[in-house]
Amino acid sequence: MKDVLDLSQKIDNLSRKAVHYAKGFSKDLDYTENSIDAVEEILEYYHNDLKGNIIKNFLRKIKNEVPTESQIWSLAAIWGAYLGDVICKNNSDRCKWVYEDEFGTGAILHIKIDNNSRAYPIDKVYKRLKNGSEDNITTFYEVLKKTLLKH
Repeated sequence: MKDVLDLSQKIDNLSRKAVHYAKGFSKDLDYTENSIDAVEEILEYYHNDLKGNIIKNFLRKIKNEVPTESQIWSLAAIWGAYLGDVICKNNSDRCKWVYEDEFGTGAILHIKIDNNSRAYPIDKVYKRLKNGSEDNITTFYEVLKKTLLKH
């Protein structure tokens, strides 16, 4: 039981960070499905910043300020926790956060849907940060709703 509470508390803390950080972008996140569009806009900003340009990337290397994979994963955890909370809060009878070894390679934080399907919002946000709009989270959520969350 303590593990479930710890996990819930960690997700809640990360999700609240996203809500707080969004205010810096003049966005109010309210855990509704509509708020996913605002998160997508924020992730587009981060993606463009991470991608940089020739001059920005050169200066980052000189100053040794190139974002690390750990920093990118930290961003993904914050925004992915919020995305996952939107999924769970809007489908609370069917979804829950779990931390389990799904593939035999170590435990992964993800959402279990109806005890047989899974969604990986943190991994999806990481891909969005790295790849750009081809990994759009609004589209991810819409596909999730039409396939795994359909009633």
